[in-house]
Amino acid sequence: MITTADKLSIVTWAFNLFSVLILLLIALSWYRKKRLSLFGKVTLLFVLAGMASFADAYWIEPNWLKTEHVVIHDPELAKVLEGVRVVQISDIHLQGGIGDRERNLIARVNALKPDLLFITGDFFSDKQKQELAVEVSALSELIRSFKTTAGIFGVPGNYDGPLNNPAIMKKFKAAGIDILINENRAVALPNHKTLYLAGFGYFRRKNEKLKTFSGIPSDVPVVLLAHDPDNFDEAIEAGVNLLLVGHTHGGQVGIPFLVEKSKKANKSPFMRGLFVRGRTKMYVNRGIATTHVPIRFFNRPEITVITVTSEL
Repeated sequence: MITTADKLSIVTWAFNLFSVLILLLIALSWYRKKRLSLFGKVTLLFVLAGMASFADAYWIEPNWLKTEHVVIHDPELAKVLEGVRVVQISDIHLQGGIGDRERNLIARVNALKPDLLFITGDFFSDKQKQELAVEVSALSELIRSFKTTAGIFGVPGNYDGPLNNPAIMKKFKAAGIDILINENRAVALPNHKTLYLAGFGYFRRKNEKLKTFSGIPSDVPVVLLAHDPDNFDEAIEAGVNLLLVGHTHGGQVGIPFLVEKSKKANKSPFMRGLFVRGRTKMYVNRGIATTHVPIRFFNRPEITVITVTSEL
């Protein structure tokens, strides 16, 4: 179903793309009329390719939201989550009020009819000091707009210092999200099962890891929310079944031969996608927004739908 927000986004992308195509046509027309050397022709082609790439990276891909369907094979976790619709988003970095991107996100998430919605950190933007009140209000509105049957749960990221403020946490809770900071919940599901869900805070001391899993029975599957994929080793050590994270934005620029550079820049070998070590699986979501440089290339923003099954 195409929502009004989708239509507005499509019109915006089409206008921007049309503008670039007009420039390209003008350049090509000039190219055909002029007698250029081989070097001149190659240079012009590179310029045209650069213009097209910039249009994609700046205008198109950052707003071209993709829904990824991920299947997790885990017989133990499937006893609890099989038939339950789990959706993950991450790295919203909401700046200013609710705009087209956020309205599109709301419509796309709600169209999936999630039972559980997990938000794995970085709610706030790098403009939070100047726009904190605006961002808190907008994020509260965003969270209230999501519809689930079993709840919305999240963890803080490295941009989420405001969540240390009890008044802001109270507003988030009133909006309908349960932020887990080194703690866990027994979540009642629509299939009448109980999911043990844990969440790491972004900044924590070593002894807080034990607190995170305190009270969870030793014989039940566990889902862990965290922001940074560097928590994979701790999840493995704790015997977690599924770890959901974000943080990396998938590298933002995902050109194949630049992937290793992206990994180095983000100081993580886990850029995006599913990773498996023993019984523990980790999924790294590419996020919704951008930071530092507002571009995405070969790396669309992501909503993840997670299906847990016992079948191979």
